[in-house]
Amino acid sequence: MPPPPEGAPTWPWLALLLALALAWWTAWRHSQRLRAETERLARQQRVLKSAHSHLQRKSEKLQHLSMHDPLTGTLNRQAFGAELRDRIDHLSKYSQPLSLIVFDLDHFKQINDLHGHLVGDAALALVVGVVREHLVSDDLFGRFGGDEFMIACPGQDAVRTLALAETLREAVAARAPAAEPPVPGLTLSLGVAQADADQGYGIDELFARADAALYVAKQRGRNHAVAADDSMMAQAVPGTVRRHL
Repeated sequence: MPPPPEGAPTWPWLALLLALALAWWTAWRHSQRLRAETERLARQQRVLKSAHSHLQRKSEKLQHLSMHDPLTGTLNRQAFGAELRDRIDHLSKYSQPLSLIVFDLDHFKQINDLHGHLVGDAALALVVGVVREHLVSDDLFGRFGGDEFMIACPGQDAVRTLALAETLREAVAARAPAAEPPVPGLTLSLGVAQADADQGYGIDELFARADAALYVAKQRGRNHAVAADDSMMAQAVPGTVRRHL
């Protein structure tokens, strides 16, 4: 700013300078407040984003717990049944098969009684690990309860599924003695049944046929895999195949 002309009063210039300084100071204070508010909002946004991520993870965890068995990580009975219904509904529209394996651990109560529940839990973990190694992504694997499990193989007939059941049976029997801790004598009994256009797609009927085949496997001395046929339902002991998914 040029100096005032000689002899002119100086107070207007001083007032102008003061006004300019005040305006600059006001603008600076306003910018500082805006910067502080921006930083506060950014911090708040980060906090909200973190809280949202935490709630999302918690929700996913709760959803997972509601569908999975806490000990083995397999689908629980209700979730397995719901998923199985969806798969069967889809396959039935195209007359495609679905096979079900129902199996349990032979003499599991004796394992718990002789070696303790920690060994019993280890036996369940060993079996679950072996099964997972041999399943494909489209297969369903669930725990019915106790030492009883179910596997559903969409698009696969009973012949191939029986071969899978034999593979699982042999793998568990071979690996159990060398496990840590070892589970000597651990074997599986497995029953296999097929749903298709000829036999129908009823879930309860499918489960009953697989359960009857499992009963026959136990009658044969356990450590067997058996595929269901028409005669098994008639031979089954009353009450052994009345369970439902």
